[in-house]
Amino acid sequence: MAEALRRRYSGLAAVIMLIVGVIVLILVLHILFVLIGANPGNSIVSTDATWARHLAAWFDGLFTTSSAKWNTLLDYGLAAVVYLAVGRLLAGLVERV
Repeated sequence: MAEALRRRYSGLAAVIMLIVGVIVLILVLHILFVLIGANPGNSIVSTDATWARHLAAWFDGLFTTSSAKWNTLLDYGLAAVVYLAVGRLLAGLVERV
């Protein structure tokens, strides 16, 4: 992935996309942990949940369905998509400058 980013973006734009990639990875991991029912007492799972909660604070509770798993998928999934879209837009603008 880093090689693909290096070819597509350079300099500051590549750093932006790397940061966005890490953020999206944290959010997607949280979604996966919730969907597969990972042990919330595990330090990796709880740390990821804490970071994901902070990163998706604006989106947390946005959707209210009858299933907590669906709520997580929709809330954190939307946050990941928004981070990716804004990151790509920002990286594209930085590349042009």
